[in-house]
Amino acid sequence: MSDASAPRRTTALLWVIAGLLLVGVVAVAVYKAWPLLNPTLVEVAPLDPSCDLRAGPCDARLAGGGRVRFGIEPRSIPVVTPLRLAVETTGLNVRAVEVDFAGVDMNMGYNRTALASVGPGVYEGQGTLPVCVRARMDWEARVLVHTPEGILAAPFRFETRRD
Repeated sequence: MSDASAPRRTTALLWVIAGLLLVGVVAVAVYKAWPLLNPTLVEVAPLDPSCDLRAGPCDARLAGGGRVRFGIEPRSIPVVTPLRLAVETTGLNVRAVEVDFAGVDMNMGYNRTALASVGPGVYEGQGTLPVCVRARMDWEARVLVHTPEGILAAPFRFETRRD
């Protein structure tokens, strides 16, 4: 009877080892991806409730004296349509700029776009908002400004509507 149970024990042991290896691989992947998905922010500018990106670009002021201006075109801000994103910075030592779109009250997944430098303090790129099941959706575009001191964030809120 001990000869027949040996292969079962070996098979069970191999499954346990495979499971532990899988858990280890997943843990390392989450550890490595976490800073990309949830960057550590040095400062977050206050949200300006009077900002209307449909009317034109809006400004965010940072405590250190820097300014971030953000604009989206077309100004109707349609979903599932390429959007032209523009960021202007003043008073900041910028290494890179990204725009992260997030649903205010609904998780819409990872939706971040890196912008290219097109001049001193000027960054442009293209992004797309995913379609939502709701006819009206509230969004926050968080402009992430990478500096030698860390990442600064400037939030801008807007809504989309499906007609």
